[in-house]
Amino acid sequence: MTHRPAPTPLTRAGGALLAAAALVPAAGAWYLFGVALPDRAEQHRSYTAATACPPGGPGAASEECVRTVAFTVAGTVVREAGKSSEFRATLDGAPFWSGEVRFADAGPVLRSLKPGDRVEGTVWRGRVTRLERAGHAQASYDEPSDDEQLTAGMGTFAALLAVLAVVLGVLRLTGRPSTVALARTLFVRTLLACGAPAVLAFWADLSWWTVPAAAVPTALIAAEAVRRRHRDTGRFRGGPLGFGDGRLPA
Repeated sequence: MTHRPAPTPLTRAGGALLAAAALVPAAGAWYLFGVALPDRAEQHRSYTAATACPPGGPGAASEECVRTVAFTVAGTVVREAGKSSEFRATLDGAPFWSGEVRFADAGPVLRSLKPGDRVEGTVWRGRVTRLERAGHAQASYDEPSDDEQLTAGMGTFAALLAVLAVVLGVLRLTGRPSTVALARTLFVRTLLACGAPAVLAFWADLSWWTVPAAAVPTALIAAEAVRRRHRDTGRFRGGPLGFGDGRLPA
């Protein structure tokens, strides 16, 4: 039997902090599953079911119906600069809607717009969700999308990350130190186990619950593979995670 030295106060403190840190991804998982996912699903259902607004002036600043508005372009910003990229258009469609619309990219419409151009836009709940011009259409950031699968993937990863932090923290509290290499391996495999099903479910238009149903067992299988690898090799190379000598549990 391998003798393990008793955990030092610093080792225990590191384990306790790591376990406590699990509250952050746990809160993220709660928000994604309890708030963001239902909200995005409701918005998408309401948007696709919305009927055309009756002719005439808007009945309210935020209408549940869908209205097609002719806009005049006041200006555009198309700046492709990596993380600092900006894609937006300032539109005037008073009395129905006037303001700034943001996009994910230059798209087929935004890149061709100039001040003074006329463009048709879809307005729903006080937001411009889509622009159309010359047979081309481009969705804005405000158009509800059917991407609950991706949200579920992020929520599942956050939940599993919380579990991982607790497990690694308990290992340290009990004097069985975990290493940076182990944490990194488990992090990457958990990310892949959640990301791949989320993307596949999104492409195949499957229900969002198929993501955690596939991701959780995949992550467990990956974790078991890591455990077997340690059993065969005896240790993961890499510095200790927090405090300790870097040895892994047998």
